[in-house]
Amino acid sequence: MRYGHLETHHLTLRTLAPVFIGSGERLHKKEYIFDSRQGRIYFPDFPRLVEFLKSRGLLAKYEQFLLQPRQNDFKTFLHENEVGEKDYSVFVNYCIDAGEAARTVNFQEVLTFIKDGSGYPYIPGSSLKGAIRTALAAWLMKTGSWEREKRDIESAEAPRQIRYYLSNENSRLEKTVFCRLGIQDPRDGKPVSGPVNDFMQAIRISDSAPVNFNFLTLTGKYDRKPDGTVNPLPIFRECLIPGTEVNFTMTLDVTMLARVGLNIERIETALHEFADAHYANFEQHFYELPNDAEVSANRGVDIILGGGAGYVSKTLTYNLYSRHEQALPLVSKIMLKQFPKHGHHRDVKEHHVSPHILKTTLYKDEYYQMGRCELVFD
Repeated sequence: MRYGHLETHHLTLRTLAPVFIGSGERLHKKEYIFDSRQGRIYFPDFPRLVEFLKSRGLLAKYEQFLLQPRQNDFKTFLHENEVGEKDYSVFVNYCIDAGEAARTVNFQEVLTFIKDGSGYPYIPGSSLKGAIRTALAAWLMKTGSWEREKRDIESAEAPRQIRYYLSNENSRLEKTVFCRLGIQDPRDGKPVSGPVNDFMQAIRISDSAPVNFNFLTLTGKYDRKPDGTVNPLPIFRECLIPGTEVNFTMTLDVTMLARVGLNIERIETALHEFADAHYANFEQHFYELPNDAEVSANRGVDIILGGGAGYVSKTLTYNLYSRHEQALPLVSKIMLKQFPKHGHHRDVKEHHVSPHILKTTLYKDEYYQMGRCELVFD
């Protein structure tokens, strides 16, 4: 739909795998009620919980419970004080499926999904815009020269140098790729390098509508090596389940985008090409397992969204080069400097991919690549 220089588009995002958009909050065992028998987890509203415990004369016992390091099962505390499931509705905000956490003995904490002002999960438009921004940067970088940046990073030895040159690369990327609207500083006539000259201001994306709690579950972290070996880690996140659909409204300033040769079709093309490059540079180097879920974007474009999805889905290092084997030593060097104890010195010759971990999770006994979605343009 077109209104003068503004063009609106309806976007539908369908999760093909569990998706995690973190709130930054970690809840420990004393902060939720875990019912392993029913496979459910309850999240209390703490002001209401305090009022309830006060009404039952349990507030002093609850304070003692919080101070005891060896007592960490909140459900046991409630049961011992004759607070049953029938009472939960008084002080519980919501309840979700505990997923595989119900079968995990070392389940300790929950990384929570972002919630809106009313306490419901949603996907911020900024998360989707960030993924689009990365894809557009990769697409536009094809027309630029990045030889100096590649030489600088390749020649860096110390971790401090790596960080310095990556910061330099990011700064030049911002200026060269995004700050292209032609706005000049009236004092010296030089191009402005700040947000005012960034064409991404021409792309506005709404937040999604709130999502029902029935679409949340807990999923664990399963790091997969190229040979198919899986290492489960005791990290559990609140995630949207596969098949969740949310809608967004994207508003484009077509006049502003025309200055850099962009439109809705080219945005979609950039997303397709970034997804193809992600598969070619990274995903195809990992062995598939018999219980991998079969997922595909049938109507739209593949896009990886949210936390826990891995380095390659969020960065442009591979996109600096035209071939995988050119970028691999550089990515391996970056990984080695940042994570010296994780065996990245073997990435080039042994694993043939870097980083050598594919971020997966398990949902209903099937493996999914974390964060994979399908984005459909109207």
